[in-house]
Amino acid sequence: MRRWLVIIVTFLAGVYFFAEFFLPKHIVLGGTDFMWSRYDSRILDIVRVMFVPAMLLGIINILRVHGFMVLRRRKGWVNSLALLVAMFVTMISGFWGYFGENEAAASFFQQFLFRGMMNNLGSAMFSLLAFYIVSAAYRSFRVQNFEAGLMMAAALMVMLGQIPLGFFISEKIPVLRNWILTRISTPAFRGINFGALIAGLAMAVRMWLSLERGSARAGGR
Repeated sequence: MRRWLVIIVTFLAGVYFFAEFFLPKHIVLGGTDFMWSRYDSRILDIVRVMFVPAMLLGIINILRVHGFMVLRRRKGWVNSLALLVAMFVTMISGFWGYFGENEAAASFFQQFLFRGMMNNLGSAMFSLLAFYIVSAAYRSFRVQNFEAGLMMAAALMVMLGQIPLGFFISEKIPVLRNWILTRISTPAFRGINFGALIAGLAMAVRMWLSLERGSARAGGR
C-alpha cells in the first residue's frame, strides 16, 4: 500500500507542477478568475516541512557512517573525524549567529570559517587538480591519429590566442582563437548540453511515472 501511495503522490505532484509551468497564472472558469498559482505558498510550506526531517536524517546518516569509522579506527578515519569536526563547528557557528547575543563575534567567526578557511581550502584543492589536468592533457594530446593531431592543433591555437606571445607571432592567431571558440567549441557544448537536458527530461518523466525501480521499491519498503 505504501508503494502505491508514493506512486500516486508523485504522479499528482508532477501533474500539478507540469500544469503550473505551462498554464497561465489566471484561468477563467465559468466566469470566475481562477488563480492557478495561489497554492504555491502552501506547497512550498509542505516542502519546507519535509526538508527538515530529511536534513535530520542526513545528519544522522553522517554521524552513523563516519562515527563508526572513527570509533573502529578504520582506514581513512582521520578524514571522517575532520568531516565531523567541520560539521559540528559549522553548526555551532550558525546557531551562535542565530541565537547568540554577540552578533559581531558570531559574524567574525562565520567569516573566518567561510572566507578564511573554506575559500582557501577550495583554492588549494583546485591547484592540486591542475597537475592531474596537465597529466590528462599530455595523454590526450599525443598525436597517434588525425583526430588527435587536429585536437592538439586547435588547443595550441586557443592557448596561443590567450597569451601575448600569440599576438606577437601573428595577429591572426587571436582571430583564429575566437573563431574556434565561437564557431566550433560553443556549438559542440550546446549540443552536449542539449543531449544532457533531454536525458534529464527522460529521467524526470520516468520518476514522475514511477518507472524507476529504485524509487518505487524504496516507497514499498
